[in-house]
Amino acid sequence: MLIHSVARNHGFADGNKRTALVLVDLLLTNSGYRIVPLENESLNDAVETMALAAVTGALPLAGLTDWFKLRIQKL
Repeated sequence: MLIHSVARNHGFADGNKRTALVLVDLLLTNSGYRIVPLENESLNDAVETMALAAVTGALPLAGLTDWFKLRIQKL
C-alpha cells in the first residue's frame, strides 16, 4: 500500500508521513475517490492517527486496508 511504503521507508529526512498522505490523496482524487470520515469522526484526527500508527507498526498492512475500505467513497 502506498502510504505504508512511503511513510515507513523514510525516503526523506523529514515529511515522510505528509508526503505519503499527499500521494494517497492525489491517487484517490485522480481515480475518482475520496476519503470520508466515519460517523462522529474528525477526518483530520483519524488520518493523523492512522498515519502515525502505520509508521510505528501499530497498524499493520491488513489494518490499513480495512481502514481505507471503511472510508473510501466514489466521487
